[in-house]
Amino acid sequence: MKRWIDRWDAYWFPQASPFYLSLSRIMVVGIQLLFFLPSMDKQFSLLDKNPDFIDPQVIISAIAAIFPREHFFTHANFMVLYWVTVVAGITALIGLFTRTSVFVFALGTMFFVAHEYSYGDRHHTEALWAIFIMCLAFSPSGARLSIDEFLRRRRQRKAGQPPEPETVDSAMWPLKFAHVLLSMTYFSTGASKLIAARGLTWMNGYTLQWYTFGDAMRRGYPLGIWLGQQHNLAIVLSIFTVCFELFFFVSLFMPRAAPLFFLSAIFFHVGLYYAAGHDFFQHIALNFTLLVCLTPWWWWDPLTKYLARSRGPEPAHQPL
Repeated sequence: MKRWIDRWDAYWFPQASPFYLSLSRIMVVGIQLLFFLPSMDKQFSLLDKNPDFIDPQVIISAIAAIFPREHFFTHANFMVLYWVTVVAGITALIGLFTRTSVFVFALGTMFFVAHEYSYGDRHHTEALWAIFIMCLAFSPSGARLSIDEFLRRRRQRKAGQPPEPETVDSAMWPLKFAHVLLSMTYFSTGASKLIAARGLTWMNGYTLQWYTFGDAMRRGYPLGIWLGQQHNLAIVLSIFTVCFELFFFVSLFMPRAAPLFFLSAIFFHVGLYYAAGHDFFQHIALNFTLLVCLTPWWWWDPLTKYLARSRGPEPAHQPL
């Protein structure tokens, strides 16, 4: 039993530098602030057109159980929540009061997503993204590349204290947790295709042609209209889609191959968007974040070798 516990701890909590976790904080918060902030026009429209919730999400139900809808769910309160979320995102980005800032930012993000999906129209593109942001609040994501780090090191120098250890055992679990969630998401999607088709029928190409052509016609995507008329190509893409979704979890056990899976996922979602308008942008951003921060060796090792050659005999050192 102890051996299994040790393996569990070794997977989730290895000693590692928090540098890449902090880098992921900057990437994720920055992307959210630049591209994925909620549309307040849409939020206001939902408030104005719906006298009550149709399918209130958990966060919305909890708030509505305490505060009456007509008192809390107003334009003024939503604007306050929006700017609190934005300010928290900015302080999280620069690493000031990092844990608190990330927590408030994640909570505000979840609130607006939950409100939008409390009127009967639900999707799942934001779920993993929001969960990962919340995980950063419970990890040392501000230990590097932050104002908090600068202030902490300055206090330590003034007090004559020794520097903190360069590695910690809690720097990898948010990244690995996001990897596991992605694997579960893709596997469930691939399995549902086989279950719905009661076998391998989904890979006959006709199903992909039908859905792609219909979505592309409705949304105006010429590539999807063309693809919907290419049966042989649809067969190949159908097989690739199911195999990719079912076997993405292999990257959990083959870390050296993980960058290939992350890159495949990015191109997979880009293809879905340009063929049929399926905007899984948060999945693209999350896969890119893991590509850079969970498996940094693929880009850091060549970079250090290049820097070493350009500087001469002095080797480049990995950031801590």
